[in-house]
Amino acid sequence: MLTRSGVATTVRAGSGVFPRVRRSLGKRTLVVADANVPVEGPAIRLDAADADIAAVRSLAARLAERSPDTVLGIGGGSVLDLVKLACAVQKHPEFADVLEIRGRRAGAISLPAFRNPLVRRVFVPTTVGTGVEVSAVACVRIDGRKRIVAGPALRPDIAVLDPELTATLPGELLREGALEALLRIIGPVAGSGRVGGLPDAEAASLVRELVAVGHRIAAGGTGPQTRLDAAMLSSATHTGWALAGRGMYSAKHWYLANELSTGLGLRKMVATAWLVPAVWSRIAAGDTRYGNPDMLRQAWSWLGEADPVAGLRSLLRDWGLDYEIAAPEPVLAEIAQHTVRSWGGRLPMLAGLAVADVRELYLDAVKGAARCLT
Repeated sequence: MLTRSGVATTVRAGSGVFPRVRRSLGKRTLVVADANVPVEGPAIRLDAADADIAAVRSLAARLAERSPDTVLGIGGGSVLDLVKLACAVQKHPEFADVLEIRGRRAGAISLPAFRNPLVRRVFVPTTVGTGVEVSAVACVRIDGRKRIVAGPALRPDIAVLDPELTATLPGELLREGALEALLRIIGPVAGSGRVGGLPDAEAASLVRELVAVGHRIAAGGTGPQTRLDAAMLSSATHTGWALAGRGMYSAKHWYLANELSTGLGLRKMVATAWLVPAVWSRIAAGDTRYGNPDMLRQAWSWLGEADPVAGLRSLLRDWGLDYEIAAPEPVLAEIAQHTVRSWGGRLPMLAGLAVADVRELYLDAVKGAARCLT
C-alpha cells in the first residue's frame, strides 16, 4: 500500500502574491519574522542563529500572551522551524520538555498526537530549498546538536511562494537550494526498494526539472521566474507522490551531513555537497547500509546518464558547489562518534554503521574532494 502525505497545506504562488495574502488575513494576525527581513508594521523579530530549544520556549510564551488567530511567519528555514515548534508548544507546553528530554538521547523526535489544533499558520519563506513552508518536520538545536522533529501537526496551513521575497538571495544559496531539493528526491529513492508507477514518474520529473533550474541559476539566470520555479519544485518534493513508498529514514546522507555541519560549523548544504559523493560511492559499490545501488543508478538514469557518482561530481562543479574543506582527522573522528550516538546503534537512521565506518566515510570525503579539485 502507498500512502501519500503532505496534502494539508494550501500553496499560493506567484510574483506579488504575498501582499495580497497578507491583506486577506484578519486583524488578530501576529507577524513573526527574521530580524534581517524588512517587514512593514509590528512584528516579533527572531535571529536565525538562536534557533534552539530556549528560543522555542521564549517564542511560545510570547504567542501565549498575544493569543493570535493567525501566525504569519516570514523568514528562512531556521526561523520558520522555530515558529513551527513554538506554535506547538504554545498549545501544548508540556511538549517543550518532551523535545528537550528526547533530544538529548536521539537525533529524531516523533511528535505526539495533539488533543487541540494549533493556531493557523501562514508561512512565507525567504530562502529556497528546505520546503519548510509545506513540510511536517522542523529542526531545533538541543544541547548544541541539531535535532529533527516530525509530525503532521507541524505542517503549516498556508504557504506563500513569492519570488519578490527571495530577490536578494545570493546565487550560491539558490544553487544550494536546488541541490537540497534534488537530494530530497534522489536520497530516498536511492535508499529504498523499487516502487515504480506514479511515485517514480513524479520523482523522475522533479529530478529533471530541478537539475534544469539549477543549470539556469548556475548560468546566471536568477530572475523572478527562475526563483519561483525553484521554490515551487522544492515545495513539490514534500507534497506529491514522489516519496510515497520510500523508506522513512532512507536518505542516509542527511543524518551524516547534519552532524558534519554542526561539528565543523558549516552551512548544511556545504557539508552535504562535500559528503554526498562519498556516500554515493559506497552505494554504487554495493554497500546496502547506505542505499540501493540499482535504485541509485535508476535515479541518475532519469537524467540520461549512467554513472551517478561521476555525474554528481560534474554537476557540483557546474553549479560551483564543489567545496574544498579542511578537517583534521581527530575532529572527524569526534564527529563520527556524535553521529552514531545520535542516529545509529538501535536507531533506524544509520543502523548497521559503527563509529569506524562513519569516520572512514568522512575521511574519504576529504580525500575525494581533494581529488576532485586537482
